[in-house]
Order: sequence, then C-alpha cells, then structure tokens
Amino acid sequence: MSTVDLKGKGTMELSDGVLHLRWKQGAYVGIDVAKAGLTAVSTLGQGAKLPMLVEIHGVTHSASARRVFPDPSSISRMALVGSSPRDRVIGMFRLPLTPPGFPIRYFTSSDQAMEWLLRPTDEDGTEPGQE
Repeated sequence: MSTVDLKGKGTMELSDGVLHLRWKQGAYVGIDVAKAGLTAVSTLGQGAKLPMLVEIHGVTHSASARRVFPDPSSISRMALVGSSPRDRVIGMFRLPLTPPGFPIRYFTSSDQAMEWLLRPTDEDGTEPGQE
C-alpha cells in the first residue's frame, strides 16, 4: 500500500479497493491541491472507477477546487466523514455541489462509511432495491 502526499494538505492511499483521502485538520484546499488529488486518484486507481472515503475534519475548499475535484469518471461513490457540527455543515454544503455521476453521503463514523462504500450496487450505481 502506497501513500501519496497532497502538497502537505493531506494524504491518499488505496487499501482493499477503496481510496482513502485524509485531509489534515483545518486544511484549506485550493486548485493546486485539488489537481494533486486528481493525479493521486489516477495514479493509485490506474483507470479503475473506485469508491472513496474522505475525512473532512475542518477542511474547506476553494470554489475552483470544488469544480475539479473529484472527477466523476474515476469515483464510483464517495463517503464524507466528519465529526463536528462544522464538518456536517461543510458536508451538507458539498453534497449538492458534487458533479453528477456518483452517489455521495455524509457519515460521522468511518466504519459506517466503509460499510456503505463496500455495499454492492446495481449497474446504475444505486443500491439493489432502490429507485
């Protein structure tokens, strides 16, 4: 398992088929860091469309960073994990801004987030039995 540094603002690794992005507490993510994230996804995923767990503890993103990251062509679903009311607000703000193409949910537990990420999905990305 290799870990990719994202310009000192966080790290990304691939473990058991899931990309795990750990932002540093309180990091500000600008366009350069978002592009580094895209490169890390491409390098680690090697063209596969993978689920991603993102720890967002106190992290903020510039508008330009939100426009480019994540790339829906390389992510199958995304779980945002936070722990504070501020994280929840950031997560809820982020959900409707995410580019279409994959489901995204907010969690306060990494275990619950991983359970959801690893659930089987239908071909259209929805969970079996959901419309």
